This record gives sequence, C-alpha cells and structure tokens, in this order.
Amino acid sequence: MNRFHVLSLFCLFAGIICFGYGIFSGDVSAGVIIIFPFVASSGFLAFLGFLFIIYSIILFMYASARNNINYNELDQEPVKKKTTVKGGGVVLVGPIPIVFGSNWKIAAFLMVLAIIIIIILTFIMLRFY
Repeated sequence: MNRFHVLSLFCLFAGIICFGYGIFSGDVSAGVIIIFPFVASSGFLAFLGFLFIIYSIILFMYASARNNINYNELDQEPVKKKTTVKGGGVVLVGPIPIVFGSNWKIAAFLMVLAIIIIIILTFIMLRFY
C-alpha cells in the first residue's frame, strides 16, 4: 500500500463524512432505489463530497496502475510475459444456443453442454406445465 492508496482512502472517507454531515444537517437527501444509492442536493457539502469521492477513485486507479508495472531490477526494463488464454461461452436466446470459443475443442464441448441444458429445461418445462 503506497501513499496514493492512503490518500485515496483519506479522500473517500472525507467524501463520506461530507455526505453524512450534509444528510444530518438537512442539506443533502439520500436514498436507495433497488440496490443503487443516490444523493440529491444543491448544496456545497454534496458537491465537496462528490469531488472527494471522484478524486479518491482517480487516485486509487492511478496507484493500482503504478503498482502493476513490473520492472526488472537490473536494467529497469519492463518484464514481458507471454500468456495465452483459452475460453468460450454459450448464450441461450430462447431455445437457440449461440456458442463461441477460442478453440474448436472448447466450442464443441460447449455445444454439447448447451444441447444438454436445452433438453433438461425442456423436460422440466413439460413436467411442471
């Protein structure tokens, strides 16, 4: 944890304190719609809290990006790693499967899996309806 992470946490807590003080003083109204919190105000405390929280997010992203740069200790050049990722997915649009994959073996496995899922769901639907 470097100094940017600490400053980011400080700004986050300062923003939360500004919002909290604004809520208790009546300048800021807050609530939750489904799972999304919201804040409504035209006062200075809400603006200051918003600025603190945005600044903390920017600082945290900068600190994380700065920590992820790997340098070789001898010549200070970036270390490059060669990695390969294989994957795929299935999107069921009604009874129609859309299969994609980076490898034909993965795509074939996912096609079989999609057919099995469709058959199981068909039997479940016929059983209960």
